[in-house]
Amino acid sequence: MAENATVKPSFLIRYRYWIMVLSLFIFLPPLSFLFQFTGDSNFCGKWCPRMFFVWREGMSAHAYFSGYARSYMGVLLVCSVLVSTFFLGRYWCSHLCPIGGAMELGSRLTPRFLKIDYTIIPAPAFRYGYLTVYFLAAALGIGSLCCSYCNFAVLPRLFGAAFSSADMTYFLRSAGLIILGLVVFLGFFARGGRAYCNLICPIGAIDALSAKSGARFGKRVNIATDKCDRCGKCAAVCPTWAIDIKDTAIIDQLSCIPCRICETECPEEAITYSRLSKPDKSCHKTRYDEKTAN
Repeated sequence: MAENATVKPSFLIRYRYWIMVLSLFIFLPPLSFLFQFTGDSNFCGKWCPRMFFVWREGMSAHAYFSGYARSYMGVLLVCSVLVSTFFLGRYWCSHLCPIGGAMELGSRLTPRFLKIDYTIIPAPAFRYGYLTVYFLAAALGIGSLCCSYCNFAVLPRLFGAAFSSADMTYFLRSAGLIILGLVVFLGFFARGGRAYCNLICPIGAIDALSAKSGARFGKRVNIATDKCDRCGKCAAVCPTWAIDIKDTAIIDQLSCIPCRICETECPEEAITYSRLSKPDKSCHKTRYDEKTAN
């Protein structure tokens, strides 16, 4: 990865992959360090971050709020993620989430010719369409997607299969194989490794809304349009295909996670982690026209 020659990358850029690896040791088998404090071994049960906020057909108010009590660590985790994201950006998704991190690291080990490019999919539209179905399917009694297609369930079991017969048995069922297939093809075989995160992770979808709504209060990945020359290097390396090249490079804050890979790749030092600025198209066009004229 090319690094900016004049600006030393920040700690979170230089050690991002090491932070992701540390998160794997904390959350996933064989250690599952944090889960041990509550007697759990994975994200199911007390740590479930997906089920407690979904209302299902016929559920009473008491049963609904009892779900918050049963998954109290999941509630605490999700609330902490949303609050930190509101003020700081999506660092849970980009650095700390062991599920997204495992898929991205797995993608880096996958040969390039096997990788699938999902950038033709309009991620926000697909993501929030899926999130709508995620809530409505349970409310209408069609079926719950809380445990179905859950990467928070399948990846800990994948890591634990070598140590637990129960985890191994999970993958002998059709549901386990389907979820594993989604993680493999939307994670390990996806360019950037973040297609699952960007398309069908309900926590990621809600987290993106928190990042978008808090953009005025904190820093986000930001493009100085007066420096951008539309080279496209940032878009080529973005794992969530959050960057579009038009009159200037544009970042979709609903898809961006502050991995800041684009920041280190930009040859013009046009990308920073700062407060959002309004595009200056006239300044950009003058710079771009001068470059093409030369």
